[in-house]
Amino acid sequence: MNVFPPVSKSEWIAKVEADLKGASYAGLRSATPGGPALEPLYAAEDVEELRDPGLPGIFPYVRGASPLGGWQIRQEYDEPRPGVCREMIGQDIERGVEAIWLRLGPRRGCRVLTIDELDELLGAVDLRRTSVCVDGGSDALAVASGLLAVAKRRGVGYGELAGGLGFDPIGLLAAEGCIQGGLGARSTELRDLGAWCSQNAPGLRAANVSSDPYDGGGASIVQELAYTIATGIEYLRQLTDAGMSVDAAARQIGFSYAVSSDFFTQVAKLRAARWLWAKVVLSAGGEAASAAMQMHCRTSRFTKSRVDPWVNMLRVTAECTAAVLGGAQSIATLPFDCVIGSPDELARRVARNTQVVLREESHLGKVADPAGGSWFVERLTSDLARGAWQELRSIEAGGGVVQALGSGKMVDAIHGVADEREKVLSKRKAALVGVSEFPNLREDAIERSSVSDKELQALLKASLESLDLGANRDRLLAVARSVRDEGRAPGALTETCVEATSNGADMYSVATVLQHGQPDFHVEPILQWRESEIWERQRERSDRQQPRPMAFLANLGPISSHTARATWAQNLLAAVGIDAVTNDGFEAADALAAAWKSSATGLAVICGSDADYETMLEPAVEALKKAGCDLVVVAGRPGKRESAIRELGASEFIFVGADVLSVMTRVLDAMGVPA
Repeated sequence: MNVFPPVSKSEWIAKVEADLKGASYAGLRSATPGGPALEPLYAAEDVEELRDPGLPGIFPYVRGASPLGGWQIRQEYDEPRPGVCREMIGQDIERGVEAIWLRLGPRRGCRVLTIDELDELLGAVDLRRTSVCVDGGSDALAVASGLLAVAKRRGVGYGELAGGLGFDPIGLLAAEGCIQGGLGARSTELRDLGAWCSQNAPGLRAANVSSDPYDGGGASIVQELAYTIATGIEYLRQLTDAGMSVDAAARQIGFSYAVSSDFFTQVAKLRAARWLWAKVVLSAGGEAASAAMQMHCRTSRFTKSRVDPWVNMLRVTAECTAAVLGGAQSIATLPFDCVIGSPDELARRVARNTQVVLREESHLGKVADPAGGSWFVERLTSDLARGAWQELRSIEAGGGVVQALGSGKMVDAIHGVADEREKVLSKRKAALVGVSEFPNLREDAIERSSVSDKELQALLKASLESLDLGANRDRLLAVARSVRDEGRAPGALTETCVEATSNGADMYSVATVLQHGQPDFHVEPILQWRESEIWERQRERSDRQQPRPMAFLANLGPISSHTARATWAQNLLAAVGIDAVTNDGFEAADALAAAWKSSATGLAVICGSDADYETMLEPAVEALKKAGCDLVVVAGRPGKRESAIRELGASEFIFVGADVLSVMTRVLDAMGVPA
């Protein structure tokens, strides 16, 4: 029995406002870029009108596609050197990885051209037991035929294979702005491969809808959901137009989502994605059983930093946990050094073991939908789904996702949110630990080897020179004839490609024939970036200069008076790579100026309390300028005194809420630090 009387939300808000002592409850709301505002308090009445999300494993699958918790550890690989990539895969499979995701082909990721090379690359992989997803970009059908040919060579039945074949021409177009051979040709191949897989390899999904281009472009969660579901609708339409049933077509479409660092919104995003897709499939005439979204998640590259990359381990842990709580069926965790270069063994071990520990020691896999029932999560799931559905309807009314991408409407919308994100980051309203907040100027830089273009070209040249193109001429001509045959049966093109690769044709030649001379298709791509880049660019300027740029903290008054602003200013200076000479503070302007002169720095940052600024700020600025200080910066809001303080010689003001990145960029410019 509940011995406490019920308390309404309005009563809770009244109590909060009383504790705030005059501050506004509304001021506690937080905004998500391009998305719904987050309330500081949620109660039962916030979910009263919401639709019942059902049970885990039951339509509409908000609470998960499976009635049980758990996920598959599926690591991803794009190391361009096949020998190195093979070693990575072998080590990971021996140590807990259960499934793999390979970016590969003649033009991207791991550069393999023949099925002999692909077979060797997959040497440690048991295709009967290990789910394999491949991503060949615009060469997806050639790469898919190579994988199927390897399975055939090994005596593995197509029906025994599990994973995906990575066809995502719209995602490729969004990220790169160009698709070789045109979108029409790639769509034709998708329809053919989907029909072939449905008939011969039901454990493989031909299409993969990736959120990476949108996450990497800084899109809002609502946009990410709307654009991925719109892409899924386009692929569903393509497959059903080719004669497949809605149920069969839906089972040929998988989704992969990048999971970033805003923990609860990411959990809600994944729940909302399943809800939206289930609604789409049912609305298209499919059965409830076919409407369960097949979802793979990867930790976001957008959130990873080059500076203090060790913090990326913490980011990956939080993102992986959000993916688990959001109901991902498989997860890939990026190594902490992924944006520096090829990850080393330690980085891959930590990435792999992050999942192992969460599952085996934290037991996250033993609970289905642990976030379910939370008023906050349920409300946020609904808000995101409704916002995305509204955006989705607008996309469909405008002609679909390809039209939205080709017209530039989608790119402009994402750039608008990205600009909003950048302003928040520039003002440090969103903290980037180790980058814009709590940077460590004493850290040892991590060096990682990268494959040079020269080395990569040598690898490809060696592979190409080993090919006997004339020996497979007839097989390649058969592929060309199948491409031109408009009356071919569904799946016939895929069958011809598999036959060609199985009998010796290389994937590079098959991919070239498939493009059949069609012009490339171009649109404006979504600009890909990382949220820490804008700060890292300024930090790298200082890191390159030896000795490092220095600043003198011109502290006013006793330690208790200036320490708050001095600590804040020192943190900000370090974020752009400027070291600081500090002290216990000064009562007299002459002593302050003398200490600055002995510091041999060109920049002084005045730090003190508002009370001390009343009498000490102007004399301090004047004394520093008379002593020869070229650049004087004041920590604090200038208020009505700004003009007077600037006339005395202050160049800049830094304070919470200002665009401090722009200010510090100007400071580095004034100090003569090369860009």
